[in-house]
Amino acid sequence: MRDHIRTFIAIKIAPNKEVLKLLQHFKNLFPNDRINWVDTENFHLTLRFIGNTTREQLYELVDRIEDIFSDKSKFEITLKGTGYFKSKNQPRVLFLKLNDSEDLLQLVPEIEEQVVACGFDGEQKTFRPHLTLGRIKSVENRNRFFSILDEMPAVEYQKVEVKEIILFQSILKQTGPEYRPIKTFPLK
Repeated sequence: MRDHIRTFIAIKIAPNKEVLKLLQHFKNLFPNDRINWVDTENFHLTLRFIGNTTREQLYELVDRIEDIFSDKSKFEITLKGTGYFKSKNQPRVLFLKLNDSEDLLQLVPEIEEQVVACGFDGEQKTFRPHLTLGRIKSVENRNRFFSILDEMPAVEYQKVEVKEIILFQSILKQTGPEYRPIKTFPLK
């Protein structure tokens, strides 16, 4: 292992046919736009991006995270509706929204507390749970993009039973990121 690896904690999501159909629909709607579509094998809900992690931090993190999850029960999340993040009025990320899950919203601060206890900086951004479908480099017609997304109905696409939380390594490659599970934490 090198001095540091990039890590994050997430829930892996296996898309159902409704989500796959929606992804294909978006690809058909925006064929000429520069959007890096997420490989469906990489679908996940990030609970905490950690970043560069030393071996020592990794061992401590695993121990601390194991303590959190040892008594946590399985829970359900719902993918419902679509959305986008923008910066300087440019769309940057196209995603599926998640319905508020009390279990999920309780879990995130507990993870944050343990990550900070391992010496990492506290998260500055508010947790906004989402499933990224595509990262946007540029769109030909912003108004069309915003109009299509703003008019999408808040349809329920998938219920996901969360049975485990995974600590991943993120390896950046020319062909896109590769996510390798380091440790899987089963829920009761």
